[in-house]
Amino acid sequence: MIDATPPASTSGRTAHTLDARGFIRDWLVSPAWSSPCDDLDEVLASDGSPWGPQGRWVLTNGPDVAPLKRVLYQRHALLTDQPLPEVVEHGELSWTRSAGDTPSTGGWQRVHTGRDGLVDWSQFCFTPEYRHAVAATTLEVDQAEYRVLEVSSTGPVAVFVAGELLLATDDFGYMDPITHRLRVRLESGTTSVVVASWQVAFREVRQVLAVRVEGLPVRVVIPSPGSDEHHSRYAEQLLDSVGVGPWAAAEGTTTVTGPRGARLLVSLGDGPTQSLVLEGGRAILDLTRVHHDPDSEGAASMLSTGESELTLRVDRDDVPIFRTARIATLPPRRRDRPESDDPQVWRREFLEHSAGGVPGTARALAREALKPGQPLDPADLETPLRMIGSRYDCADFEAVGLVHLWRRLPDECWTDDSRARVRDALTTFKYWIDQPGLDAMCYFTENHQFVWHTAELLVGEMFADETFSGTGWTGRQHAEHAYPLAQEWIRRKLAGGFSEFDSNAYLAIDCFALVSLVEFAESQELRHLAEALLDKCLLTLATNSWKGVHGAAHGRSYTHTLRSGRFEETAPIMWLLWGVGALNDATLPATSLATAEHYSLPPVIRSLAQQPPEEWDGRQVYRGEYRLHHDLLERPYGSDLRVWRTPDAMLSSVQDYRSGLPGLQEHIWGATLDSEIQVFATHPAADTISASARPNSWAGQLVLPRAHQDRDTVLVLHRIPDHDWIGTTHVWFPAELFDEWQQVGSWLAGRVGDGYVAIATAGGLRPQLTDDESWQSWWPNGDGRSYVATVGRRAVDGPFADFVAALSEPTFDGSRDEPAVGWTARDGRVLHVAWSQPFTVDGRPSALGPDGRLETPPHLANPACRQEFGAASLEVEWEGEKLLIDYQQGRRLEPASGVAASLREAGGQRDGR
Repeated sequence: MIDATPPASTSGRTAHTLDARGFIRDWLVSPAWSSPCDDLDEVLASDGSPWGPQGRWVLTNGPDVAPLKRVLYQRHALLTDQPLPEVVEHGELSWTRSAGDTPSTGGWQRVHTGRDGLVDWSQFCFTPEYRHAVAATTLEVDQAEYRVLEVSSTGPVAVFVAGELLLATDDFGYMDPITHRLRVRLESGTTSVVVASWQVAFREVRQVLAVRVEGLPVRVVIPSPGSDEHHSRYAEQLLDSVGVGPWAAAEGTTTVTGPRGARLLVSLGDGPTQSLVLEGGRAILDLTRVHHDPDSEGAASMLSTGESELTLRVDRDDVPIFRTARIATLPPRRRDRPESDDPQVWRREFLEHSAGGVPGTARALAREALKPGQPLDPADLETPLRMIGSRYDCADFEAVGLVHLWRRLPDECWTDDSRARVRDALTTFKYWIDQPGLDAMCYFTENHQFVWHTAELLVGEMFADETFSGTGWTGRQHAEHAYPLAQEWIRRKLAGGFSEFDSNAYLAIDCFALVSLVEFAESQELRHLAEALLDKCLLTLATNSWKGVHGAAHGRSYTHTLRSGRFEETAPIMWLLWGVGALNDATLPATSLATAEHYSLPPVIRSLAQQPPEEWDGRQVYRGEYRLHHDLLERPYGSDLRVWRTPDAMLSSVQDYRSGLPGLQEHIWGATLDSEIQVFATHPAADTISASARPNSWAGQLVLPRAHQDRDTVLVLHRIPDHDWIGTTHVWFPAELFDEWQQVGSWLAGRVGDGYVAIATAGGLRPQLTDDESWQSWWPNGDGRSYVATVGRRAVDGPFADFVAALSEPTFDGSRDEPAVGWTARDGRVLHVAWSQPFTVDGRPSALGPDGRLETPPHLANPACRQEFGAASLEVEWEGEKLLIDYQQGRRLEPASGVAASLREAGGQRDGR
């Protein structure tokens, strides 16, 4: 008799396909377990010269640290002779990193990778850490067959197939994974694949792995008790059809789109689960229960993303499949025009915001400014003292913040204990790479260099006669060590500009250090130098921003600041100084300016920010030299920035910047129409927006493009290598935030108010319809190697329909290796560039001067000033106001300097009281 009993309602597993390129996208993963690197002193000298192959300098520079990581790995190699954990969802697992270690425990959790196929445990680690993790899945075939597994990782892995160790590696990459090939026999049925990952973290660490199956496809199976693979397959298809956006939730809501009538279970962070029905294929999700960003600790460098993670599931107990989306709740206070013409109003608004922020030095300074004499809240010292005491990366920023507290708060605000704790922290701290100590604090990026010199100088002068335990030097000796370093840094930047040009994160930090010297340094010469460079920094911020958005091309940037200007660290500075921008968590730089007693903003800078002309055509050329023992590089640097501004739009780009070379965090070009509407294209290096991936999907480029701008239009060319994790470029164009948009031919165009933007590429663009970049990320229908972007406005181009109608089709020609693009602009200009040929305007190379020779570019050129390299002074004039900086004397001449006599001449003490 045949048993006709129906099969069990669950299969105890979920089944998945490889992606089109053969990558395994579905895994079970462990947590990333970590422990302190407590044996660095056994492989590196903690004192003496930091340089040379065995020097401690490598700790703070990821690209050069691989040899040291290999030495450390040999001491703590992955233990491969241990029982493998059972591969089952939510099962308990135990894994021992290295021989003699205590086992790490946790539970298997399901992940579905991004389109790059990478399992990602990346993390920014403020102190050195050993890290390890495990990922597992199973592969299923009906007939026993051979396959080749391509295993890619950024650090050592041990790969077990069917319980047998088949691959163990010991090499390291910085950001780009290293690939190994492994031929395996898959028996009929399921075969387990377990991969153990090892890393050691010094600041940013990219800890990723991927496995690609070469050959005919296999099925990926995740054992999952109580799960039904058929329902899970339908659920996976449904969830992969869901889109969430916009990312920038300005009104506290976002839209979920997907199959009509689908019921989803949605949870936000660790909040409660909500049921959401996609009536008509869409629903509005209320985000008011989003928790505060857990990354915010009150630190001086607060790159708060405002993001929370949204988890989406179907409403069935036998379906474990889920998808996640990132949504940002924006800082609510944002202005594109001043609501008052009184700077004191802006100052009070900002200080009240800072005083109500998270505990930290900025909050304490703001509270003292608003209500003098309040006792110092011990909570405001906890983060800076913890960071300094543990030598966290970015502790240099906190040291300067404590200098402000020490100088600004009178005796009655302090307890004896709090003052002693600050004194002890600052006199036991390390202030430069040549001083004893093993740590991963960053000394070598442009902004960190200067903050270290500022901290050492000011702390040394505050405690001139005390002995600092780290070096045995007196404070006076520390100040003498820092003075020439700070002076040289300022003179170099004053003359030639920054390598991290117009960074919307680090320009704020530069301003923070500069105003600290203006306010507190004993040397009048150094204070004048700092004042002059601070004037110049704020001048470029005023001329290279638009309505409170620092929309210029950037030497370094982060994804969330490109998606919303409200997150820029320069935004609170603009609010404070000219009444526009945003109030966010990055308060310490602006608080130091708001409480300054000697620095005052030249009125011409405020006028330039508030009263630009109808058309602003600006150019900023920076030139300088990297220094090996400061930058870990020894070569020239340079950038040629263009800025086109009107009352309705802004376009900016950096010209031919290291074109064809690997990128990092550079933002090469972009159009700005609103704080949340910046349009740009990138060549993504990964399918992540994590700041630990440098470059990532939107900040930086895998290979830097070639961009050239003439007034309101930029032409951009890309070279895409054969081995490329994503394989093309993409465009950020948040369609839902535009007042209107349309596609015509190869063009995608949008309007915000009276401002217009349009971008074209061969074959046009198609929107991404799913995940958290739905209708925001756009993919080229063609090869994505050539772009044209242009901005316009109603006052010049007429209604939006007329602007779109006037967009002629570009010519996308050239070849794969030699892309080219040409376009006839709306006013008749004929623009053309090919990869190996000059950029031309009406057939004439733009780099030629009037006499037909190659031009000598100016340092600055815009409607308010023109300055050549080597000029003795900088003179800026606008709306009857003037700024005059004498480069030879290193000081501001007009308006009158705010630098009074030195603190000692003014009767102050080294402790500032």
